[in-house]
Amino acid sequence: MNLAQEIKNRLDIVDFINRYITLKKSGNNYIGLCPFHSEKTPSFTVNKEKQFFHCFGCGESGDLITFYMKIENLDFKEAVKNLALELGLEINSDDESTKKENLLLDINKFACEFFQKKLKNSDFAQNYLKKRQIEPKTQEIFQIGYNPNDNSLIDFLLKKYSIKLLNESGITSNNYNIFAGRLMFPISDEYGKIVGFSGRALHDDQKAKYINTKETSIFSKQRLLYGFDKAKNHIKDYLIVCEGYFDCIRLHQEGLQCTSATMGTNLSDYHIRLIKRFTNKIYFNFDSDEAGIKAMLKNTKVLGQLDAYVIEFNLKDAQKEDPDSFVMKYSIQEYKKLLQSAKDYFSFLEEKILKQHNLQNARLTQSQPILVATAVNAIKNAIDNISDPVLKNLYYSKARRLLNLNIVQKNYKSQETPKKTYTKSHYIISYLLKDPFLLDWVEDKEEFAKNFDGTLKEIYLKLTQNKEVSFEQFVSTMDKQTASICYELYLLTHEESISQKRTNFLMLINALELEKLKKQMHYYLKKIVQEPDNEELKELYRQTKNKLQRLNNE
Repeated sequence: MNLAQEIKNRLDIVDFINRYITLKKSGNNYIGLCPFHSEKTPSFTVNKEKQFFHCFGCGESGDLITFYMKIENLDFKEAVKNLALELGLEINSDDESTKKENLLLDINKFACEFFQKKLKNSDFAQNYLKKRQIEPKTQEIFQIGYNPNDNSLIDFLLKKYSIKLLNESGITSNNYNIFAGRLMFPISDEYGKIVGFSGRALHDDQKAKYINTKETSIFSKQRLLYGFDKAKNHIKDYLIVCEGYFDCIRLHQEGLQCTSATMGTNLSDYHIRLIKRFTNKIYFNFDSDEAGIKAMLKNTKVLGQLDAYVIEFNLKDAQKEDPDSFVMKYSIQEYKKLLQSAKDYFSFLEEKILKQHNLQNARLTQSQPILVATAVNAIKNAIDNISDPVLKNLYYSKARRLLNLNIVQKNYKSQETPKKTYTKSHYIISYLLKDPFLLDWVEDKEEFAKNFDGTLKEIYLKLTQNKEVSFEQFVSTMDKQTASICYELYLLTHEESISQKRTNFLMLINALELEKLKKQMHYYLKKIVQEPDNEELKELYRQTKNKLQRLNNE
């Protein structure tokens, strides 16, 4: 069994897709709003029995891996690798890119072990962590280390790896130990694999406070949340999202282990999808200075996707407060009080945007129209990013209540696809896809093929040649467009007993034959009007009429 098939055997497509959208049971299938196009009425359908999805609106369809590739914008190899890592399956490392990635992971692993050993031998670095009140147990959990201000790291790694590979990994740059003399924070992906580092300055002559690994094939800030690999196992109701490494570490140490940190970026679409796999509720707690507030205001992507709140430090001396310093100064109990009184993200957004323009809710109608319009448009832009039309309407209603203004909403342009009409031929193919052995009831298969055109005929002819293969195997032999039509037609008919399927199938065949005979009769009548003395035409008309009567009586 190949790796892709093993993944599909272990993961249920309904449970998997439910990580991204809400599915509701409808008969034997599950339906929801399509994540690949905007719509008001659910047309996205998932079949649990055959483990596939199909959208009747945009036509997207496939299996679990196809869905993951599409929604995460991954190629097949990346999708299989990520899912295999999630399931703890062994990945085939025969191809060159996988081998390279494994080498980079190995370099980071050995570098991390080196840093941890050096930390234990450095009184200077240990004293710094003691001053920051980071306990030894916490240091072990987060694998915090120290990189000496010399070339010992490079000398250690060169015993096993080339300098070219070290430069490629980002642990060095142009053969130089860029992290020298810094406290080292290993950065892991969601599966706990170390993909990079962040180095914190410990000396006054170090210009940058933090240095991160450069973007590599395994390190991308847009796909990483610091500490998430540890936090995910402690998420029960919500996730706290901070800005700094020490903020995240402090809250973990104090028992709030459902905490992670961004790495100088806004929450990306990938971050949001990752978080939604574990919870729909987050608490932002960025620094309380101007930069922290600005960073908060840039995370409008969460609107309509996550139930988001903001923890604020409402203190006189809070201009430069962050979670780490607040807990050290006051206590984790005081911090939990702030957590309980957190403000919802949209109210925070509205309040801060008005404050930026020196406006207040109560006096908006008395304020300069240009300032009010600028602030209101900023709020509207945030709402208009919401794809779900129902949620968008709700946020517009909330904005009108908060601002006490009649904000005009953009007209929603529906992308609803006109409802398709299906013929008897479509329904016949649907039944045959579910049970190819129904073909045994077709007397002349070659003649019967004349009832179909185009893609339907192609599917029918392939079914006559591949009667004994499963639906999954049959679809795998098709091109993407034909496979999508097969998925669509499979969902066209309900699941029924064998006898009921046979009865309905034979009724459809009978109905097709009736239509065919009626057309023939109409043709013969037309010709007889033109040639009233043609006895042969009259005989053909009588024979066709008799056949029609017999069929009607059956």
